[in-house]
Amino acid sequence: LVSVNPYRDVGAFKEEIANRYASSAPPEAPHLYATVTAALSDERARKHAILITGESGSGKTEATRAILQFLAMRHTSTDHIRERLLRTTPVLEAFGNAHTRQNSNSSRFGKLIEVYLSADSEVIGATLKPYMLETSRVAGGLPGGGGRA
Repeated sequence: LVSVNPYRDVGAFKEEIANRYASSAPPEAPHLYATVTAALSDERARKHAILITGESGSGKTEATRAILQFLAMRHTSTDHIRERLLRTTPVLEAFGNAHTRQNSNSSRFGKLIEVYLSADSEVIGATLKPYMLETSRVAGGLPGGGGRA
C-alpha cells in the first residue's frame, strides 16, 4: 500500500465509507478498507500483512490509524479490546520524531503493529514494536555519556 497525502480531507475515512467496506458486498474501488477486508476474507492464509510505505508526510501514520479504527469498529466484540486498540494510535506518533523539509513531525522509527485475530476474525489483542529506521545517522554517544555536551 503506497500512502499519498492529498493535503486536504477527501473524506476517505468517514463512517459511511467504513460501513460500505464492512458490508457483505463491499465496493470494488481500491481503498484502504478494501485492503483490510480482502486480507481478512482470504481463508487460505492464516497470517496477513499490510505494508504501508510512502514519503515523509505522505500519511502513513494516518493510514495506520484508519486501519486500526476500522478493525476496532468492525472486528471487535468487546469494548475493552476496542478501546485499547484505539488508544494505541497516539503512541504511533511518540517515537523519535524530527523536523524535515516535508514534514515537521517525521518519524525516525518504523512501527510493526501485530493485530491478533480469533478464528472468526475478531480482534483479540495487538502489540506495537518500534524499530530504528535511520541507524546510519546514529554516530555514537556524547562524551561523558550524560546526554549533554
